[in-house]
Amino acid sequence: MTRLLTAAFSLLALNTTFATCEAQATTALPDNAHNTAPAAVLAAVPAELPTVVPAVKAARKKGTIYKEEVDLLIDAISKHGKGAAFGGDSTFATAQILCAMGHCHRCYHRSDGPIVRPSIDALLRARNNDGSFGKGDEALRSNTTPWVVDALEIMDGDGFADEITTARAWLQQRAVPPSGWQQAVSAVLGLVRSDSFPQQLATKEAAFARTSYAAPDAQDTPLLAYNLLRLVACQEANRLLDKAQGPLPTTFSESQQKAFNFLLAQQKDGIFAMSFGGKKVQDPSITALGLLALQTKPRGLRSQLEQAQIELGLHWLLTRQNEDGSFGEMVLNYTTSVVTGALARWNDPAAKPAIDKAQKFILKCQFLEANSYQSSDRDYGAMGYGGTSSQRADLSNTSFALQALKESGLPQDHEAFVKALVFLQRTQNLTAVNDFSGKVPDPDNQGKLINATSGDDGGACYYPGNSAAGYTVLPDGKSIPRSYGSMTYALLKAYTLCGLKSDDQRVQAAVAWIKANWTLAENPGADPALGEKVKYQGLFYYFMVIAQALDLAAVKEVTATGKDGKPENLDWRKALRAHLESMQQPNGAWQNGKNDRWMEGYDVLCTCYALLALEHCR
Repeated sequence: MTRLLTAAFSLLALNTTFATCEAQATTALPDNAHNTAPAAVLAAVPAELPTVVPAVKAARKKGTIYKEEVDLLIDAISKHGKGAAFGGDSTFATAQILCAMGHCHRCYHRSDGPIVRPSIDALLRARNNDGSFGKGDEALRSNTTPWVVDALEIMDGDGFADEITTARAWLQQRAVPPSGWQQAVSAVLGLVRSDSFPQQLATKEAAFARTSYAAPDAQDTPLLAYNLLRLVACQEANRLLDKAQGPLPTTFSESQQKAFNFLLAQQKDGIFAMSFGGKKVQDPSITALGLLALQTKPRGLRSQLEQAQIELGLHWLLTRQNEDGSFGEMVLNYTTSVVTGALARWNDPAAKPAIDKAQKFILKCQFLEANSYQSSDRDYGAMGYGGTSSQRADLSNTSFALQALKESGLPQDHEAFVKALVFLQRTQNLTAVNDFSGKVPDPDNQGKLINATSGDDGGACYYPGNSAAGYTVLPDGKSIPRSYGSMTYALLKAYTLCGLKSDDQRVQAAVAWIKANWTLAENPGADPALGEKVKYQGLFYYFMVIAQALDLAAVKEVTATGKDGKPENLDWRKALRAHLESMQQPNGAWQNGKNDRWMEGYDVLCTCYALLALEHCR
């Protein structure tokens, strides 16, 4: 119960969820028990989505729900069993029915004697010598045993302590989640939204209970077990929401909802398109970024229509994976990284195989020995837009890839994070750690070379020796690639993803640059000689990485110049939120009207960046 209550508080206070599809609540149930296939999602979506999705006001019922239906169904199950075990020959169904009965409003217990005794005895007879329960191979027993443990625990945890302990050890050795009941309740909590509450999530099961009561012998035992379990899981979820004593999350502002509505109007069936050669083409990268942005709205606040559109897009992304685990046709590493982020937020078991394959592809994109790179090579440890065969690496793509690897579950001590530090240090203007120097092509003068070296201000450039913000030429003719805002925040984010702590000199140097150059008016660091327009290149990308980096690094305040000209501590979240809201267009979108470089003339892209920034401005 403590773990479930913690889960409910986490859902409400932290806007997280344990599951995104009802199938998780019914692990190993009959396939016909509940259909959550993509076709079901498609059927729920109208042909055209309105430009603005109105807020749906709905009230959650408090207290015990489905009381009558649970009583009717238990009565039907009892008559169906005719005094024998509730699940007949099925240990799985018997365990589910006992578990549900113990958790329902009647709180059935071992002390209820003949009501539950035959079923408990049947479970004990199904115990195997290794501590597992049920018949069949290890996979079948792995499905059954968690439910038996839950049933024995709720019926008499102390009395069956030995059986429970041995079974849990068996499950732990096989990495099987120990509680099917917790997954069932968590799945209900994951479906709670602004217009969908527990009292609405088992209407079919409630109708089934009434039908079964009228004709108890006409139903199959597995369906009786499933429907009772679903009804009682809704009861438990509602109790947890009562104990939380709070409304659904309310951290999605009017400005964010306007942007959310704008993005919804730009997609079709969850898919976003890009213009190529005068034609609109469905594109995995912008679709993934759009779905990332849409998923910044807390799941509990999304309407069913909004959730359905998001899931349509996520299901579509799953169909776009290539054989090698990548997504897209060009810029494969970038696209795969962004898609991985969108799928990871979905938190649906259906996405895990795709995420695992994507992780392996991203790892292959890292410039390491396996790709004939040596630690002395400039790009060692990094990733670029594509693979490793032709396109050079850069700090932006490396930070995207590292985030995707982290979100895909790659362990913190994996060599990918360790070796990425070699490249990250070479992008930082910090002579104590940056060992890169040498001649590199001048990005602004075809055929000319720059004799690059490291500076020492703690900021970062695009890749070793290259900066979109210009160069500082030293008296000896060597050039320092200028540090600039978006790349310095990308560096801080990447360092944190690689496990560096706040007391590390590399992190401290980056934070010092940030505090010395704090501004929201421009992407700071550009050489004034490059002209006024350069200051605004990548501005919305800059806003996004500000929020991601400072939040990830747990930086609460930055130093800014006050009205009196003296330095003052500033709540960056509040400042960034206010600044973005002041820039929002009437239609809910954002657009970089001062510099459209890096596609920031495209309002969908800028709006995605802005929403991804605002989610960190709590």
